[in-house]
Amino acid sequence: MVVLLEQDFEGVSREDAEALTNDMDARENPPAGLIAHVVTETANGVHVVDIWESTADLQRFNQVQLIPSMKKVSQERGIQLANPIPEPKITEAYDLVRGS
Repeated sequence: MVVLLEQDFEGVSREDAEALTNDMDARENPPAGLIAHVVTETANGVHVVDIWESTADLQRFNQVQLIPSMKKVSQERGIQLANPIPEPKITEAYDLVRGS
């Protein structure tokens, strides 16, 4: 089942988010199961919206790529992440239209 993820990261800049994406090489090698990834700036940080083929794909990505890269990039850039990291809002989707 397709899932929609939404998550806010306070204290994280656009540049920080881009550094994380670059560290994972996600633009050239997107993770298995990712349909779309969008990041927008907020007054206090960034807002992430992802669409995934399944919860299993999302969980695998989090464990194998995202969490290790988040720890590495936050340490390199001196970012103090909330501990624990805020839980994302995950919603099962019942309809998905893919553009051409």
